[in-house]
Amino acid sequence: MKRTSKRVIAFFLILVLVLSLCACAQKQQAGTDEPNRSADGETLSGMPDQKLPEKLRPGAGGSDMQPTPTGFSAEAEQSLVWLRERMAFPQTMFGAAYLGYVEKAGDWLSAADQAMLEEYPFLAEIDETRIIGSSGHLYGIVPLDENATVAINRVRWNENTDTYENTEVCYRSENGEPVLLFANLDGVAYETDTQVWITDNRGNSCEWWPSLDALSCLVPCVSDDGDYLTFDFTEYGWQGVPSELAPWLADGWSGVYASGLGGSWTTQAAAWDTDRIANYYLWFFPEDEMGGTVELYWEYEGADPSKTTWEEVWSGFWTTTSVMDGPSYVTVSLSLVGGDNYGVTDGPYYISETYPILMSPSGEEMVIGAGENEVSLPFMPKYDAQLCVLTLDSLLTDPLG
Repeated sequence: MKRTSKRVIAFFLILVLVLSLCACAQKQQAGTDEPNRSADGETLSGMPDQKLPEKLRPGAGGSDMQPTPTGFSAEAEQSLVWLRERMAFPQTMFGAAYLGYVEKAGDWLSAADQAMLEEYPFLAEIDETRIIGSSGHLYGIVPLDENATVAINRVRWNENTDTYENTEVCYRSENGEPVLLFANLDGVAYETDTQVWITDNRGNSCEWWPSLDALSCLVPCVSDDGDYLTFDFTEYGWQGVPSELAPWLADGWSGVYASGLGGSWTTQAAAWDTDRIANYYLWFFPEDEMGGTVELYWEYEGADPSKTTWEEVWSGFWTTTSVMDGPSYVTVSLSLVGGDNYGVTDGPYYISETYPILMSPSGEEMVIGAGENEVSLPFMPKYDAQLCVLTLDSLLTDPLG
């Protein structure tokens, strides 16, 4: 009887233990349906005591932790993403670019560097609430951290304290969006009048004073340890470039060394003072890294193949100033030396002009812009020099006579 009582007691103890374990498991399973929360109810699911970042909290500028739309077109957004990928170095905190001087308020789009706007279309789509000022030297600012804090103040030098003092709070933002800033408002690019603070989500801060140095290059933001915190995305080779070349530069076309010009370049165009289409062959013969000789031949399209002479034959010299991040400038000096038109045409008989030249990424196409003095080559309209595209003829290896 005593043994039976012990068995009964043991059975009830085991039953109570099993029921307790089941209840605990049910409670734990029910808990997985709700996020872990700290005392203020602001923690991430499954991460006790880890608060949501301030900018991702509902009601604090975001919605369900989704990124805030930039308002840019797809092309502009892509150029912004591409730029941030380019400048994603460990020490970089923001990108900056010089976009030129804007003298007239309200006209910055036409006054700014057009090639830069073609390369980075998001600059032209920046909302007016993020354009600080209306005239002066124009800078583009792009924080690398999309959640960075940006603060911009106007400042002036206080001779009594030998320090800069804030005179105006111009801009405050906590979303790291690109900004256009007019600074150096008196027109002198190396005189500081604006202070920019960038602070990323890790608490790193940098202070930058927008200005240009003696070489007209952007003054960088440098840390106490000598690290460059700025990524300068100014396209210096594009400054002063004719606006019609901007789309070509944006598509990856660039300047060319003398050796890259070698060969026969062909195009079709209306012959001067006629409506007849002609085939043109422009030959560059490099002799050194500075230039060489040049010849140009042309004939009417559909000309008699048994014909042994050209309509015109030009011959001369060329030199080049190569700029790889912008157009190369090629000076061409040509004289009319032969052909059916020689001695018959009313001229010109001599051409000497400097032309901007861009080469395609493949090296098989070349665009020649209008000359500095608007002097036309024979395949350009005689009194209205325009861009002309020529194609490398790889089958021709020797000049035709």
